[in-house]
Amino acid sequence: MAEQRASEAGRPSRPRRVRPATAVGIYVLVLIVLQIFLLSVALDGFHSYDAGLAWGAAVTSTVLWASVMVLERLLGRL
Repeated sequence: MAEQRASEAGRPSRPRRVRPATAVGIYVLVLIVLQIFLLSVALDGFHSYDAGLAWGAAVTSTVLWASVMVLERLLGRL
């Protein structure tokens, strides 16, 4: 047992690989934060009677949602 530890101590450590589940989790977290930001921008646009800002945020949010749905379908096929 001690011999095995001694031989492992001399080996250079390999870099860790990021697990796919971790990468997807981070991606989903970023998308949620972005959706919350877009919601606050859209609400700010509605409250300030700026239709361009509100519609721009709504369209961006819809496109983001559609891309997530496409990604979910692609990942479901794997």
